Amino acid sequence: METTSKHVIVVGGGAAGCAAALEAASAGLQVTLIDEHPQEVSAMSLDAPYFYGARLPSVLSDQGLVAERVLGSNEPLMECLEAGVDIVTGTAVWGSFRPSKNNTYQKGNQIGLADAERSWLLDYDYLVIAPGSRDLVLSFPGWNLPGVLGANGASALLSRYEALGGGKVVILGSGNLALRTAQLALSKGVSVAAIVEVMPAIQGDERLAEELKKAGVAFYLSTAVRRAIGETEVKGIELVGLDDSSQPIDGSIIDIPCDTICMAFAALPNIEFASITGCKTEFNRALGGWVPVVSANMQTSLPNVFVVGDGAGLTESMLLDPADAEAQGRRAAQYIAASAGGDGALPVDAEPRITSFSVAANYPPTEWLEAFVRVQGLDVTVCQCEEVSRRELLDVSPPGYLKAENRIPCGGLAGLSDVGKSSQDLVKRLTRVGMGHCQGKRCRDQSSMLLAKAAGKALEDITPGSYRCPVRPIPLQVIADYNESEEMRAGWLYWPAPPIDHE
Repeated sequence: METTSKHVIVVGGGAAGCAAALEAASAGLQVTLIDEHPQEVSAMSLDAPYFYGARLPSVLSDQGLVAERVLGSNEPLMECLEAGVDIVTGTAVWGSFRPSKNNTYQKGNQIGLADAERSWLLDYDYLVIAPGSRDLVLSFPGWNLPGVLGANGASALLSRYEALGGGKVVILGSGNLALRTAQLALSKGVSVAAIVEVMPAIQGDERLAEELKKAGVAFYLSTAVRRAIGETEVKGIELVGLDDSSQPIDGSIIDIPCDTICMAFAALPNIEFASITGCKTEFNRALGGWVPVVSANMQTSLPNVFVVGDGAGLTESMLLDPADAEAQGRRAAQYIAASAGGDGALPVDAEPRITSFSVAANYPPTEWLEAFVRVQGLDVTVCQCEEVSRRELLDVSPPGYLKAENRIPCGGLAGLSDVGKSSQDLVKRLTRVGMGHCQGKRCRDQSSMLLAKAAGKALEDITPGSYRCPVRPIPLQVIADYNESEEMRAGWLYWPAPPIDHE
């Protein structure tokens, strides 16, 4: 593979990433910023990085138009370009490699990149990870229909790509993520048929909710989803009212016509790249679940790696105002400049981050999943890729297509050890939930919540599934190395070690 070198690498072209890149460039550092948008339809169809769902309008195949829309909608990215930042777009970061006991041949720190045609490695001295958040997905009957998508996926299609493909949306959830998505949809000319909430009160910003009500948006509180209506695409949604005990009320079914259903239960910090890089993580419910451990300067457990923005922790307040994320990006860049001997930078500060937030993250959406189970039952697919239901997950049953009924563990989840029933990785190996081509992005969170409930444990006591390279699905023809050196080719017969000369 081709190898090049830059001083500061920023991964992610959102508010935090652009702020970090601008600050680092202003301090005289050499900066490369990498962003995976605009994406090709093939990558989007695998729901990476967001849950785009099965409906992707044909306009997304027009790469020139899409690039113009995506880049034109990101003013901070254009500011970075004017400031001399090396901008690399349409490029996924799929791997991270550092010298270690198991990687003694690695001489420096590198990340793996890939676009539509090739893959390559990039060296770095400092790495700023600004991956944003990802969609939390909870399944329901019909969630695989074209027209069902996540809030981040919807926001990207509405604002970056201008290609939602629908005109009337029902939004599930009433936290700031849901309210912000509704506001964005209305601004783009998309009708919001309803905002649905299982709780008896709106969970997000009251002023924004009032603005949406004045715009004619209907709120359905104490209401759960029974199913999406449609055969080949979404035609509507079937809801049911909940009583004071969150039980479905007989005769309370409501049908709402729509062509889009947006899941906005919660957004979660996207930590997969930080995890494979080796950054220490911890569970922090107020920040949205598992997050990297960072200092006041957003420095991780690795001294030259920083995580900023939503990927470092997400609160309800941050969903409406990017100022905190931008400040984190600038803070990390200032610390890097100080470490590199730049002028006017912040002094070194390794104290733990003190988090101040007005409204904690709306996580986990336990009430939503419990209401779904009561209303829909357990025979609902939890993993689309491997075709495994909630019941089969809790029974620790392999996918039906494997025809391995005689190998089902006795006793289901209860038959596993205390450690086993708390390990998402172990249950994944037994059921294949999370092993599909989306790499668990659709089912990871729902499966861990189901395991916690069934095991009688707190969610933080469930050991999360691990992440592995590549963290983005990449065609083999792109990631394969066709430019091996003669020395490398000569050693293939003796891989992984060269021949030993015994003379």
